[in-house]
Amino acid sequence: MIEIHADDFGISPDASEQIIDCINKGCVNGTSIMPNSPYLAECMKLLKTECKKEVYLSVHFDLITGKAVTGRSILTDREGFFNISYLRYILICFLPFFRKKYLDAVRKELSSQLDICLPYLDREHIRIDSHRHVHMIPAVFSVIMDLIREKGLKLSYIRITKDVPYAYRGIGHFSYFRPVNIIKCLLLYAFGNINLIRFGKSLEGKTADFAGILFSGSLTENNLYCILKNAEHHRNSQGRGLEVMIHPYRITERNEINAIHDIEDRGYVASDMRRMEQEAVKSSRNIALVNRSSC
Repeated sequence: MIEIHADDFGISPDASEQIIDCINKGCVNGTSIMPNSPYLAECMKLLKTECKKEVYLSVHFDLITGKAVTGRSILTDREGFFNISYLRYILICFLPFFRKKYLDAVRKELSSQLDICLPYLDREHIRIDSHRHVHMIPAVFSVIMDLIREKGLKLSYIRITKDVPYAYRGIGHFSYFRPVNIIKCLLLYAFGNINLIRFGKSLEGKTADFAGILFSGSLTENNLYCILKNAEHHRNSQGRGLEVMIHPYRITERNEINAIHDIEDRGYVASDMRRMEQEAVKSSRNIALVNRSSC
């Protein structure tokens, strides 16, 4: 099957309503909920009352941009907002003196985030991903796997953020993408391989192929169509599932934009490219391809 997965559900009421609309009227069939969003409870009520289709729900862990649910710690500033970059997390994990105290704080925070999400999830089918893919850092990935086991939960899916090459066959047919995404692809590909090697047996049947980093922020109607066509051809010979990550919302309410602490995230959520991603998942030809994959 193909899962078109909308990240960031709960980031704001406006964005969440748009994601629900993309589920009801488009090909989105999965979304991930943000445990540290102040709007989470409100947005989950919207999902329950307004969503007309079945949808896969994942935990969208955040250690980068939002406010910690455990309050001030070594991971945050004085106001409790995360202030450690992705690269700094990577460096910390390689420094023995800092590693333990930072990972203890990560464990405490992720444990609390998971507990917040559990009332909305099936404990027998826990699905995991994260904001800016912080869960892919091997040390953080290990913490998450430990927490799943310690809490007696059953993992059904965890995103391995490792773009599969077949999704981008015929690259000349794709439209604009940001060159920095190539660097992201390479880094996450390496992390993906490390995590698969370390947790191979535990992850059997709990992962899928993945696409979306290369065109993150620019998954236009044409780009999504090209990925889906490539996946259709590949599926005929392989039969393995594919998750395509997308962000099909654009926040226009100024108060909701200002409520986002991270400046980079503010730019992303208000970008006109998000409107184009909405159009991509509501395209009739993309809906047809996703529906065909479920047959």
